[in-house]
Amino acid sequence: MDPIVLDRRFRVWRYGVGHSQLLLHSHAGAADAEHLNVLFEDVRAVKLRSSYQPLILRPADGPARDDILDFAGLPERHQHRFLSLTLSTRPEIGFVLCARVTVLAVSKTNGQAPLRAWPDGARVVHTLHYRDQVP
Repeated sequence: MDPIVLDRRFRVWRYGVGHSQLLLHSHAGAADAEHLNVLFEDVRAVKLRSSYQPLILRPADGPARDDILDFAGLPERHQHRFLSLTLSTRPEIGFVLCARVTVLAVSKTNGQAPLRAWPDGARVVHTLHYRDQVP
């Protein structure tokens, strides 16, 4: 799985323990036609900074993946069902252990609130699912 590089400033916008969702948001600047949302679902562990620029979603492998899984305390029999993603070029800057990630773009001219996780008229830019990772 290749890294996804989003060369914008993203902020942590919402984390809901009840639905196990994390939302990172990048507001459209003057040169941007769209707001961007990154929705992580079935989140089992996170380590976050307040913002990322750029945001780089990179699969963790080897020792970094092992460290994330150890941190999460996830039983070995379930580990294959989750993505271990770093949010930068360095795992210590942030990671998310989740089942699915969706990057959504929302036109800043469509009149919809861009800060909802999945606003009306959103366009799916990327989707990563645990089934996409190489075992």
